[in-house]
Amino acid sequence: MAKGRKEKVRAKEESKKGETNFNLPMKTDFKISADRDDFPQSSASSLPTSHEPTGYVHRTNRVCSYALCLALVLFCSTSAFAQKQKKGGGGKGGNKPDKKNTDTWSAEEYSGLRGEKELQTAMASKGFAWLSGSPADNEKLSVGKNAQFFGFVALRYQSGRAANRGTLGRAMFAIADGAQRKGMADAVKSEKQALTEWWAVREEILTLLEDHLYTGLPIDREKLMPLGERFTILNSTVATHEAVAYAALEDSLTDEQRDLLKKWRADAESAGKHGKGIRVEAPGFERNDAKLLEDLYAKAFAWITGKPEDNEIIPIGQPAQFFGFVSIRHKSGHAASRGTISKDFSAMLNSEQQKLINDAVRIQIPVVREFLENRHEFLNQMAALRTDPGGYKKNHADQLSKEMGRLEMEAAIIEAEAYRKIRASMSDDQVAAMMKMRGEFVIDENQIASMDMKERGATLSVLCSGCHGAPGQHRAGFPAPTLDGFWDRKIASASNFEFSDALTKVAKSGDEKWTPELLDQYLTNPKKFAPGTKMEFQGFLNPDDRKAVIEHLKTSR
Repeated sequence: MAKGRKEKVRAKEESKKGETNFNLPMKTDFKISADRDDFPQSSASSLPTSHEPTGYVHRTNRVCSYALCLALVLFCSTSAFAQKQKKGGGGKGGNKPDKKNTDTWSAEEYSGLRGEKELQTAMASKGFAWLSGSPADNEKLSVGKNAQFFGFVALRYQSGRAANRGTLGRAMFAIADGAQRKGMADAVKSEKQALTEWWAVREEILTLLEDHLYTGLPIDREKLMPLGERFTILNSTVATHEAVAYAALEDSLTDEQRDLLKKWRADAESAGKHGKGIRVEAPGFERNDAKLLEDLYAKAFAWITGKPEDNEIIPIGQPAQFFGFVSIRHKSGHAASRGTISKDFSAMLNSEQQKLINDAVRIQIPVVREFLENRHEFLNQMAALRTDPGGYKKNHADQLSKEMGRLEMEAAIIEAEAYRKIRASMSDDQVAAMMKMRGEFVIDENQIASMDMKERGATLSVLCSGCHGAPGQHRAGFPAPTLDGFWDRKIASASNFEFSDALTKVAKSGDEKWTPELLDQYLTNPKKFAPGTKMEFQGFLNPDDRKAVIEHLKTSR
């Protein structure tokens, strides 16, 4: 059964403190509060006095220039300074991702190992997204993008992308008892008001940044900075509610539950059978509430089973995730690669425009460094809620949150001003090439419907090339195996790629090679066909699209 609070606090005090190092030089050598080889018992308590959200900030006039969403360059990837991992967990059971499990996309997004080159990649991709997109695109965020303090990003990297939020969330829900389920559902209810206001404040921030892009008027710092502080205070409030709930869940875990969590941490795919056919739900919850609850279970899993240094890792797009790259990922069915977009967009820019990106990165480096320093101290406050609630200092946590908000707005201003300058200097030919490039990642359904099957297949196959590579152009580091010759080889047998257990099981079940009929089933819904597959693409719902792609693959591969 669960260990007691005193035992956990004593273990914390006696444990050896680990040291967090960052890829780029930092002012301070950070100290991790505890270095755990196992996930110990937490000490949960009631939530310290939380912020009561004041009135909502409503979004005012917004310049919606849909034609070709003009805007300016780059986003300086915050994670570039994210901590350098000493111990990462990888694949099945190891602490470091091996080369087979580590692909370019995972390294770009999740590893936390970032230098100036990676930041330039992040900025170019975000700049492209902002300049070629619309205000509606900037509103898009994935589930789990708020309150990212619990180590799920590191878990994704360590598992070679095998760790899936939905799979782990459903598995955690499946093994939870009634009291544990009630505690997690209560966390969703308690954070709802702060989360609702968080979205509203984010819209106000987007409006100020977009006004600068479309009008060229200076960014109103007097409005933006208080919004940034409130934005991060609300995010931290949500995180605090969640930390208390996760600590209570950890306290209540049985030995049997703990053993399962250890196994899932070593092999994330193995959680799939426990959550298969399970729907995360709670009395009175609508669909969005249930999705949020599922995400909370996944984050709880990452926090309980991970190490403190895992929580330091954030995606390369943070801070300042306001520029629409998430929308491109979603609209491409998760086929769009940041590295490919950055490379192709940078190739369109002249030397002066590229210099704007490089200069913005250099200006932003100390800002992001300071942001990460404050975030590290805030993580220590979150850790106190888990190990010693009396050590949680609300006033200090609030101050750290406000400072993170201010620094995030500074980072956003640096990016937005650079993007605006790039857009203003782009020629008509550059703009046309940029919009054509966007069309290669974001497919227009009406346009596709008007094509004949041959053209349709060739156009849609671009979505495949983002991860698998174009014919004859696959290389090491791609996040998916080559499709060249795949009709003639056994399923899940391409060299230099470690396939998921899910797809390997398909091969062992008697379907040794892909057939058009089998591929049609897979492309309808990859994750349903092979639960646990690493393939991020969500599938083609239209049967004519699948037929066109399959016919194209017959002739091109």
